[in-house]
Amino acid sequence: MNVRPRVLLVDSNSDDRALAALVLRRELPDVEVEEVADGMVLADRLPAGGFAAVVTEYRLDWGDGLQVLETVRSLAPDCPVVFFASEGSESVAAHGLRNGLSAYVVKGSAGYVELPAAVRRVIERHTEQRASREGLALFQRLTEELALGTFVAVADGRLTAANLAFARVLGFESEDALVGRNLAEFLSDAALQAQVLASLSRGRTLRDLEAGVRRNDGGLAWVRMALWPVVDPVQGVVRFEGAVEDITGHRKAERELSERAAALGRSNVDLQQFAYVISHDLQEPLQLISRYARLLASNGAGAAGGDSKRYVTNMVQCADRMQVMINDVLAYSRVDTQGRPFKTVDFAELVQQAIGNLKAAIDETGAQVSWDLLPVLAVDGAQMVQLFQNLIGNALKFRRERPAVRIYAVEDSDRVTFAVADNGIGISAEHLERIFGMFQRLHTAAEYPGTGIGLAICKRIVERHGGRIWAVSEVGRGSTFCFTIPRVLKPVSGGVAPETKG
Repeated sequence: MNVRPRVLLVDSNSDDRALAALVLRRELPDVEVEEVADGMVLADRLPAGGFAAVVTEYRLDWGDGLQVLETVRSLAPDCPVVFFASEGSESVAAHGLRNGLSAYVVKGSAGYVELPAAVRRVIERHTEQRASREGLALFQRLTEELALGTFVAVADGRLTAANLAFARVLGFESEDALVGRNLAEFLSDAALQAQVLASLSRGRTLRDLEAGVRRNDGGLAWVRMALWPVVDPVQGVVRFEGAVEDITGHRKAERELSERAAALGRSNVDLQQFAYVISHDLQEPLQLISRYARLLASNGAGAAGGDSKRYVTNMVQCADRMQVMINDVLAYSRVDTQGRPFKTVDFAELVQQAIGNLKAAIDETGAQVSWDLLPVLAVDGAQMVQLFQNLIGNALKFRRERPAVRIYAVEDSDRVTFAVADNGIGISAEHLERIFGMFQRLHTAAEYPGTGIGLAICKRIVERHGGRIWAVSEVGRGSTFCFTIPRVLKPVSGGVAPETKG
């Protein structure tokens, strides 16, 4: 049900008021007109609100039109006011127009004819302004609820307005903190800064620009930005308006999805390696066991005692070898499935634990193991001990003289690179990638014992920690195994392991 707009007509002269009401009701049949002659009644009626306009004479028995304007602005600030005043009030009307008066009509024969049109214009303009304010308020509520940042900028990139959602994306408590700042200064990439400033200077539109923005707290957020010029037919581009959507969460989800896809890819490679191990490496000792068993079965009691003993010995050795290989495969598979949560640990202590586990081999070979300044990081401590133990153990195994092992770390802004250097037999360049595969041996079991899975486990441990591992080596001149781990927290002191002889 539509409610007719109401106009409050204020005039202490009953004849003038009656005539003005008659004209308004006749010319504006869709408008409801209410008459007020007394200031007390005016103050009583206004707070109820709902008036589309107030029409008042300037000269009143109990006051003047400026007092009516002030009262309306105090009790119903959105209600427009029209002066319908006798001649001689022009200077007062001019003052009123500067203080919120909506229109001024001179009372007289022509004024009575003009008044309805003036009132209609005021009502229509007020209705449009109210609808615009309500639409803007709705837009602001929507942008805040959707966390959609909005801003206004000029051609040089300077921000002249912004909403609270945009301020919060940038880590500010108030949108006022952004006014006067340059939009480009928040962009983390110099190329994007240049692109945005170029678009602003040339009056061009930008859509779906994904950019990193620097937050007030020093962090980085990701946004999807659009901006467009507002063009005046006479002045040309007068400003730029823009919208910003916070996509930091989307970026994080995409990164996690990418990491999971990479992990899945690694798992697929691992499955292929497991299939190869089962079909090839584990079958070799199984086939030998089967062959010696058939020899025993075919020769039976007629087999010489020495041959029978040799067959059984070889079968036991093959079974033991298979058991070791199966245990190594299980250890490899458990790096991810049975890994512990990351905790902050002192790497010097981890190295000392690994050296303690290798004490017998160190004593036997007379090895010297030393380490420089090492950091504190959040890692799986047990796996790091295993990593160092495998690398140091390899240095002790593949030796050509008295082993010497040095462990050190190089710190960067986002990661630490560790190195385990030895003076061993070295590795040919063509084998440096191959050695990190499962059961990849460069020597026979008779020359150097082991299954060839130790470096594969090292690689899996490092990858679980978000790093990578590689080797630098030269035959006869030793090897250096390097791996990276995320950023250091605090350095600690180094030391030298006691030198012992077997």
